[in-house]
Amino acid sequence: MDHAYTDSNVPTNVTLEAGFGGSQPGSKTALDAYRREEFLHLTPEQAIHKLMTLGIQGCRKGDKTQAVRAVNVLILALDFKYSEVAMGLFRLYDYSKNCIYKGEFDEAINILDGLRVTWAEAFHLKEAA
Repeated sequence: MDHAYTDSNVPTNVTLEAGFGGSQPGSKTALDAYRREEFLHLTPEQAIHKLMTLGIQGCRKGDKTQAVRAVNVLILALDFKYSEVAMGLFRLYDYSKNCIYKGEFDEAINILDGLRVTWAEAFHLKEAA
């Protein structure tokens, strides 16, 4: 099965600096440090799943910044040498991001959650609530 990413294409440095701790990007809070450390121990498949979860959580909180950051990192993780799969995911991520910008969080959640569930099934990941 062709994947839309490779291990080397998951942008760990971007993910870690994305500021998902609920505070300003680059801050050194304990929560930020914990989340950075958490990402370091994830497989690429788990990291993508976690990013989708963070995007959904941002939407549920009405936090456009968190939601868009998560989707942006998902976009950066795409490997366009698998162009058909990557372009399909890019379109879904881009549409989700546009929904977030418009405040249409339910639509973005539906897309991201559908992708997250499918991703978890494909890679036999434990689904988190």
